[in-house]
Amino acid sequence: MMSFKSYFFQASIVQMLLFMIMTPSLARLNVQVSSGEINGICSKTLNPSYCVKLLKSTPGTATADLKSLAKIILDLARSNATKTLNQIHSLIPKTTDPKLKESYRSCSEHYDNAIGDLNKAESDFKQGDYFGMNIQASGALDAAGDCDDETEGLPASPSLIKGNQDLKNFCGIILVVANRLKGSN
Repeated sequence: MMSFKSYFFQASIVQMLLFMIMTPSLARLNVQVSSGEINGICSKTLNPSYCVKLLKSTPGTATADLKSLAKIILDLARSNATKTLNQIHSLIPKTTDPKLKESYRSCSEHYDNAIGDLNKAESDFKQGDYFGMNIQASGALDAAGDCDDETEGLPASPSLIKGNQDLKNFCGIILVVANRLKGSN
């Protein structure tokens, strides 16, 4: 029969081992993202040079840890999607081409969905659900791609084309960061 002291000692060792295993992954979340890690994140994105330029020039990223970086990119993506949606709304009444007008209306729906996906991604992020964050960012990425498909072959506004590309780039960064956050759990 095991004595209380022996049991307590074994339980303490197990707790210490679990703490030692968990601490490096938890600490990684609160450590400033290095230039090397930015390069590592960006190398896995849709547009690595855009990513590096963005992350090295955006205020707050130089001192951000992985979680702060995720929040910054989520905010940038949502801001971009909102700005692009507002541009689409301003283009619809000015457009005389019926096909282009209809594609703008479809893009408006896609961007409504993208903003909803990004809001859900942030909610998932706040709850520590990085898998859900990843899924929602994928949805926003798809919405920008769907808008591209809608306007293909039409004389779409360059600002819309740029907005779509920027949203895809932001979402690509979110996907990589979410995967890194998932790996640290």
